[in-house]
Amino acid sequence: MLSFENTNEEIEKSDPKMAILPIGSLEQHSKHLPVSTDTIIAVEVAKKIAEHFNALLLPPLNYSISMEHQNFKSTVWLSPLTLYRTIKDVAVSLKKHDFKVFIIVNGHGANFLLRNVVREINYHANLLTILVDLANMYFGSRDAKEIHAGNIETSLILYLKPRLIRKEFLEDEVPNVSRDYLDYAPLNEISKSGVWGEPTKASSENGKKIFEGIVAEAINHVKKVLKFKKFNSYFNYEMK
Repeated sequence: MLSFENTNEEIEKSDPKMAILPIGSLEQHSKHLPVSTDTIIAVEVAKKIAEHFNALLLPPLNYSISMEHQNFKSTVWLSPLTLYRTIKDVAVSLKKHDFKVFIIVNGHGANFLLRNVVREINYHANLLTILVDLANMYFGSRDAKEIHAGNIETSLILYLKPRLIRKEFLEDEVPNVSRDYLDYAPLNEISKSGVWGEPTKASSENGKKIFEGIVAEAINHVKKVLKFKKFNSYFNYEMK
């Protein structure tokens, strides 16, 4: 695996054909989790994918579409158009340097437009772009109790970065509406604590299980797309 800590010479010599961009957010995660929670999770999953495919790990994009958290002071967000253009510009740069595959590891649930930009790059830029959407992997249905700063994210941070947890502030709150209601009101009008879930049920053991499951699913998803597009020869994989 190569990363942004390598030199240009090392990257040129290795000549990787896959680049991986983790996308997180800078937003409140109640009183017990760091504002970088989404970025931390996306980066750790992206590292595992990069190790598996000997890819280039790009620096994370720490800002994304977090308007639903705009009334919390820690939140810094991008407009949808800015994120869209940023991803396209990254793709243009990678294409210029003869990368064949661009993996986007999305750690923030509100980045809905990523699927659109992935399609545009794939249809028009001749750079195979694969979206690994972590939020869909571990949050599931629209009516799920676990949406934000709950059991799942708290368990993951307990496993990945336990020193960042403020356990004394753990508090459950499960709003009695679906997450679609974030289309009509920011989170502070739906959840007073900024939590949408049950963080008091979190554990490091559960975090390990969730993380390993996500990594396995993510790698398998990438392999399937590579096989479908007949790109497996670039990575010396026998796709079964």
